[in-house]
Amino acid sequence: MLKRVGFSLLMALVRPAVTIAAKLIAPGIGSSALPNLHSAKTSAITPSDATALINHRSDASAVLRSASLLSSELPLLNVDFCGECLPLDQLDVVDRWKHVFTLFRSHASDLGSLRERADTFFPIIDPILEKYEIPDDFRYVPLAESALRPKAVSRAGAAGYWQLMPGTARALGLKVRGRIDERFNVQKATEAACRYLRSLYTQLGSWSLVAAAYNAGPGYLKNQLKRSENRDYYQMNLPRETRYYLYRVLLYKEVMSRPNDYSSFLSPATQTAFRPFGRIGSCRSS
Repeated sequence: MLKRVGFSLLMALVRPAVTIAAKLIAPGIGSSALPNLHSAKTSAITPSDATALINHRSDASAVLRSASLLSSELPLLNVDFCGECLPLDQLDVVDRWKHVFTLFRSHASDLGSLRERADTFFPIIDPILEKYEIPDDFRYVPLAESALRPKAVSRAGAAGYWQLMPGTARALGLKVRGRIDERFNVQKATEAACRYLRSLYTQLGSWSLVAAAYNAGPGYLKNQLKRSENRDYYQMNLPRETRYYLYRVLLYKEVMSRPNDYSSFLSPATQTAFRPFGRIGSCRSS
């Protein structure tokens, strides 16, 4: 009798997740991993089916968490970085894109103050970007680097809006000594960063690779390019931080340039039904 009651309680907890899980198309959750669960209308759930679901990714809570995250689905819109299209036809790219947006959700309330800082910052740096013929999308690099906090200093010693390392800053002509640190001077630091970005583009010929080199360092990226003929940022074998770096820059571009398109995901209303993925359109290079 106790076993019967216990199993009934388990089914009450698992059944909502089963209905949703049967519809999910997500990494690691597929029909082959959920035996007999993809057709809930045609057959009753059995104890072995429940066991299979619970064991999948440790326990049923993993399915419940996935269902909760997907209740307000991220719209997959056309996105590009300097005219290079974000290849949302690749599942691993979609996974990373959703990952950075999901992490950003808890910081979405800070968008108002970030936008206020950007309204002051962009008019200063945009003419400098234009002077060095750096694409506009690089205006979002400092957002990903420092959240536009002028006194930001990383544990590694990078500082300022552009998070320049001391040695790099000096090589670019900035004064970094004693009480003088021109990395905190918006105009001078932006001039130095633009010279650096222009030099990287001359060497690499791709703005997405320039962004990767800005994060990982040009030496590391050049070594990777020597080992493989693949010059596609989205397919390259890179350190974890660098693999997600361009996605973070693009996230800021998207939420700053068209926030209304992502408002339902960043501030989702309470929902009870699963909604399918947003439609993926074609991306046109600019």
